[in-house]
Amino acid sequence: MNIRFKQILRQLFLLVNRISLIEKLLYSFLLVVLTRFFLNWVSKLFKDLINYISQNSQTIIIVITIIVGIFLFATACFLYFTIWKSTQSQVNENSNDDADVSEETTINQDRSIYTEGNYNENIHGDYVEIHGNYININNDFAEVAAQIRELVTQLQNQGYSQEDAEEEIANELEEKALKNPKLKKTLRRWRKSFSKNNAAASDSKVAEDVVKTATSYSYSSSKDFTDVIGGSFHTLNELLQSKKWEEADWETAKIIYAIAQYELPDSHHYKSYPPDYIVPEHIKVIPKKYLNNIDKLWTKHSNGRFGFSVQKRIWKSLCEQAEMYYSFDNDKFGDLVGWRKEEDWLYFVDLYDSLKTAAPGHLPLGYMLRSDELEKCEVDFDILEVIIERL
Repeated sequence: MNIRFKQILRQLFLLVNRISLIEKLLYSFLLVVLTRFFLNWVSKLFKDLINYISQNSQTIIIVITIIVGIFLFATACFLYFTIWKSTQSQVNENSNDDADVSEETTINQDRSIYTEGNYNENIHGDYVEIHGNYININNDFAEVAAQIRELVTQLQNQGYSQEDAEEEIANELEEKALKNPKLKKTLRRWRKSFSKNNAAASDSKVAEDVVKTATSYSYSSSKDFTDVIGGSFHTLNELLQSKKWEEADWETAKIIYAIAQYELPDSHHYKSYPPDYIVPEHIKVIPKKYLNNIDKLWTKHSNGRFGFSVQKRIWKSLCEQAEMYYSFDNDKFGDLVGWRKEEDWLYFVDLYDSLKTAAPGHLPLGYMLRSDELEKCEVDFDILEVIIERL
């Protein structure tokens, strides 16, 4: 059953319990009268409709036939033009790819001399050799990024600084891309997936961006990785910009979990926790710059109504009133940010109602919730306390 429908039923039952017995009888009588009137009206309507159809059956059949014919003709035209357009696009794309490959081969023909190894394998293979390590460019970017970070570490062990190691790998990737059209195309596809600037860029710039991205940060999966590059949270930014507050709240929880899972040591027992269960230890390992970036996005797009810093300001104000840090009633905080109403915690389904007029500090919230969809709001204030300490 839909959650919103259950909420309406709950409110209806509350209303019924509040009225007197006489009112219940009166409303029941009115309901019976209105129902009988409505059923009589519906019955008469159906009888009139059936009579009309029986008297004008030939005309109705002709009209329906014409409408169905027009619909089928329009559908056929639409499918034909869709297939034709798709075919033309594919032909143009293949022509462009062939032209790029031909041009690139011509440019590099006089500068490329191969004295060993298999030419086709080096140029068109799925594996690219970088400093003696083979990278499969068909892998997800998260896997390739992990290999690039290992290469950086190896070069650092040989005396390179991190910047020099990244530059060395980027230069080698650029050199390989000049000889390998598939690698070149893959590098540009990767860069396009996580770069805000999709303008044309040189091969050296593309290789540099890919390496810097790989060494800056990684999510636990390639799909999530493209959402978070250097602390710029594209999906969250788009949701907040569109004022999709509830979706942005759960995207925030997803980001926090993913970053924490990456930062936690492999042997840590919280590594096995499911994505919908975040604990204070997750918040403790997240670099501050990511918490600050999330907060800036929330405060920017909500005009200062939502965000960690807004919650921190309210928290500190209550602490000052209590004259002791972290010594105040959590219920009071819930009242101020709109998680409680009329001295009781809201139900989960009510937390995202009327977000346009929600109190300051109402969101983000999802990453702290400990309640199911049909339960009253239960917040893990230990998590909020760690957030406030770290901002």
